[in-house]
Amino acid sequence: MRKIVYYTMKLSTESEIVGTWPQLDVPKNYFKVANNFEILQFREFPSVEPNLDNFIFKRAAKLTDILSSYLPATSIGIFVNQKFKDLIANFYVKNFRFYNCSIITADKDFTKKLAENPYFFLHLIYVNEIVDFSLSVFKDLKTSEIITGNNENQLPMFSSPKKLVLKETPDLFRSPFDVDLLVSQSLKKAIEEANISGVWFEEFTGNEFYTEE
Repeated sequence: MRKIVYYTMKLSTESEIVGTWPQLDVPKNYFKVANNFEILQFREFPSVEPNLDNFIFKRAAKLTDILSSYLPATSIGIFVNQKFKDLIANFYVKNFRFYNCSIITADKDFTKKLAENPYFFLHLIYVNEIVDFSLSVFKDLKTSEIITGNNENQLPMFSSPKKLVLKETPDLFRSPFDVDLLVSQSLKKAIEEANISGVWFEEFTGNEFYTEE
């Protein structure tokens, strides 16, 4: 087996980069809007298009390629611009959809920039189907016993992955049994070389990843 290193993609919070965190505010009375972001889940895609209109770009915020918003949380997805969308089109992204969104501001220059480089909401969901459970190793959190199983349903409710053997090796996906957004070394390098702003990386240590190669 070959060990694979993945990196957690995190949103920037430093004021010199983002101005203020989060950069986006939820629209007024948004929770009363039909099909608001509450229909977005991490296990499945919604049956209808979510309403992601009129998110407010804060006055003190700085424009980055990836924008932060308290809601929806990164456990559901992230706001990204056309530059980022075009970049990942050249990589293998697993279980994802892009939704249209709109961002409003009183700054006319910002409105012009949005017209030239629009933003989208990138929604990623569960990817446990890429795990080879028969070769993976888990820990029973109640008994501390090291366990295996042929599928997710054979595992105790309170179990944690120690070693996950992957049938596929996506470049961007949601970590199985976790909420982290993971990127491969090659995609991390491409994002850094493209100077994509508003994001940073740290090596994922939640569990080890392997492939049968």
